[in-house]
Amino acid sequence: MGICAPAGPVDRAAVEQGAGTLRSMGFEVRLSEALLERQAFTAGTLARRLADLHALFADDAVAGIVCARGGAGSGWMLPRLDAAVVRSHPKVLVGYSDITFLHLYLHRQALVTFHGPMAARELADGGYDADSFRSAVMGVGPLYATSPEDLVTLRAGEAEARLRGGCLSILASAVGTRWAFRSDPEGTILFVEDVDERPYRIDRMLFQLRAAGAFEGVRGIVFGDMKGCAPSFADAYSLEDVLLEALHGLDIPIALGLSSGHTANPLVTLPLGVRARLLCTRDEARFEILEAAVS
Repeated sequence: MGICAPAGPVDRAAVEQGAGTLRSMGFEVRLSEALLERQAFTAGTLARRLADLHALFADDAVAGIVCARGGAGSGWMLPRLDAAVVRSHPKVLVGYSDITFLHLYLHRQALVTFHGPMAARELADGGYDADSFRSAVMGVGPLYATSPEDLVTLRAGEAEARLRGGCLSILASAVGTRWAFRSDPEGTILFVEDVDERPYRIDRMLFQLRAAGAFEGVRGIVFGDMKGCAPSFADAYSLEDVLLEALHGLDIPIALGLSSGHTANPLVTLPLGVRARLLCTRDEARFEILEAAVS
């Protein structure tokens, strides 16, 4: 398993701890050459970060890539990524937050990616759900499904389609680019999460995506924990109110509370690009992965 830093700079001790976690799972670990470099708010120059990512993709001895952290900077890689290298050496890529840019790019190459823990974050501090990581990335154990108390129904209904999505602010930032989110031709269950965004900004980003046509073909939406996104106690409305108003007119199931990405709970690894099911009733919401992401 390779570790690289496409976005923000990382701490050596945290990376080494995350690498140790991967080794304990049985992986051999390769650290990219420029992993610990720094330039402003990124892990080295764009050229160095790009070279590291290309090298890990091109190396057939590397079965997968775990990003060290999010932050900022991944978007600048998209115009410069070599699609031929990526397509000819398909492999696991794990990350979230700013790494959503890479998820969007790789989905355009018809690849499954993994919205999951990062080497200098959850894999270092233990804040990840080990069962869902092993199931998604290693094909070990049952496919992930939520427990009865995990999700809250915002709108009832049932949907089965391919799972896509990621960090809301990155999905909104990609609108108007050639890597913008688009629904799968067979339909999409959209996973959306973010952290510390005020409710009016959540509303604005959902408006941007809706106005750009991103919700066409979306059959269901499941939100993450939306950590730090709730209004203050003094406000006479809830985050649920904001989400339902922004999504008014979409006759699809909507749920809230899936702990993947920015979350205070153990981070669940979601394979993006496989079929999933979302079932929302008045009393319960359930989300489940329907097919293995690796063979």
